[in-house]
Amino acid sequence: MNLHHLAVFREVMSTGSMSDAAHNLGRTQPAISLALKSLEASLGITLFDRDTRNLRPVPEAYYLLAEADSVLGQVARLQRTMTQMQQGESGEVQLAVMPGVSTVLFPEFLSDFTKARPEIHLSLHTRSSTQLREMVSSQGIDFGFGDYDEDHSRTQQTQITKISGDSFLAIPSGHALARSQSISLASLADVPLGGMHQDHRFAIRVASQLAQANIKTNIQFRSQTVLPLLKFVASGQCCAVVDPLTVKSAALIGITRDEVVFSKITQAIPYDYAILVPKLRRLSALSKQLAASWEDFVMTALDDLDANARRDVIH
Repeated sequence: MNLHHLAVFREVMSTGSMSDAAHNLGRTQPAISLALKSLEASLGITLFDRDTRNLRPVPEAYYLLAEADSVLGQVARLQRTMTQMQQGESGEVQLAVMPGVSTVLFPEFLSDFTKARPEIHLSLHTRSSTQLREMVSSQGIDFGFGDYDEDHSRTQQTQITKISGDSFLAIPSGHALARSQSISLASLADVPLGGMHQDHRFAIRVASQLAQANIKTNIQFRSQTVLPLLKFVASGQCCAVVDPLTVKSAALIGITRDEVVFSKITQAIPYDYAILVPKLRRLSALSKQLAASWEDFVMTALDDLDANARRDVIH
């Protein structure tokens, strides 16, 4: 007994005729008759009372029909699922994203990505950039997005796509600096600022560039992620150097131009992101599509902001 035998049997039961079944299945009538006889031989039972004109199913045939419907239905569903997985329309993806992006912007992207793929299952983890790098290098997840790390010791286990964009100054709308489309670092002397924790790479980079410009700074508020700083900016308490994806996220958390203005900084302060995928196991078509779509999303967002977007694959 095989799936072909069951399909022939179901069609004969449905039509009540071997000739009609042959027509519907694109087979010859002798081929249909042979398939039925093979099925009966494998089961050790006669499924039809035959006379010169009609096929009359025996009672056991109706039980077999229900089982055949179930088996063939499962096979059809399996075939659809495998096709969808091959085309990136079905499957499961494990994701890890750094806190600021996972709160607003990445879910916004995912909601659009999943609309056209209702059969997929995603598991989104919020992790620090250090943690998600470990998760990807151990091949434990399919995709990671965080801050870029100059340490390339894991490139044997991880493919890294570095994406960079120039940062912006977030300014209270009523501040004098808000009237300028571009801000020099010298303008920040003694201005109350918000920034990330002192050991964060971006905080170190900002402090280094301000020090090189011989600018005395007044960091009044610090945060693990950039988004919370916008609330202090909106209330007029400080300015903040922020990464471009935070600028993109501002409207999604209700920050309007009446509260915060984002201006370019004349001495560019780049912010480096990293898309990470495992190298040592084969990624599904869905995982590849998601990583490529997010890369395009980020590059488009940076281009829209005129943030001097750059991309580099680290081998």
